[in-house]
Amino acid sequence: MKYWLAFFLVMILIFNTYGCSKPSEEDVFYEAQKFFNKIDTYRCIADVMVKGNKDAESYKSKHVFKKPDKYVIEILEPSDNKGNIVLYNGQQAWLYNKQIDESFIIKDFEQSLDKNLFVGYFLRNILSNENIEMSFDDIDGKRYLVLEAEIPGNNKYRNKEKLWIDSENYYPHKLKIYDKDGGLSIEVTYTEFKTNVKVNDEDFNIKTGIYYIHKL
Repeated sequence: MKYWLAFFLVMILIFNTYGCSKPSEEDVFYEAQKFFNKIDTYRCIADVMVKGNKDAESYKSKHVFKKPDKYVIEILEPSDNKGNIVLYNGQQAWLYNKQIDESFIIKDFEQSLDKNLFVGYFLRNILSNENIEMSFDDIDGKRYLVLEAEIPGNNKYRNKEKLWIDSENYYPHKLKIYDKDGGLSIEVTYTEFKTNVKVNDEDFNIKTGIYYIHKL
């Protein structure tokens, strides 16, 4: 009788141990992949810090993204740049300066560094990259999956990037971009992340884009 009681106690302990075990990095990454594969569009607020040669500059912006490579950046802060817009339709970009009410088009915009600020581009890079490093990071009592990969293009100021993903809801938390020496070049913190928002292809029309942006 004592043998069977001890046996059942051991089995209960084993089941409880496995049942309460935390998911691995691979488990969370797999679930995060499934989550992002269902996203066609998203919008969020991005607080961006860009480190220059001497000083760092910060600004707040609205991001709107549509698969596979269309996006809008609208500056919210600082006030002297508020309302400035970058609209990219996958081939060319429309830049609008609200302060002087002027705009112009850049036809060859593929090499723009703006795209590195978007989670959508990061994930596309991750899916085509075999050398991904994964780890967990605990911040303010929350656990985040950290994904790290090299950035293609051999840009010495944009060499590697790391993305922090909430391990519970899979929302992006922050993105860091490092130079070839490991120094921090850019840091982005994401808030108000909303998925599959209503965005139409005409919202990225270079000629009519300005009329749609404030509907996003």
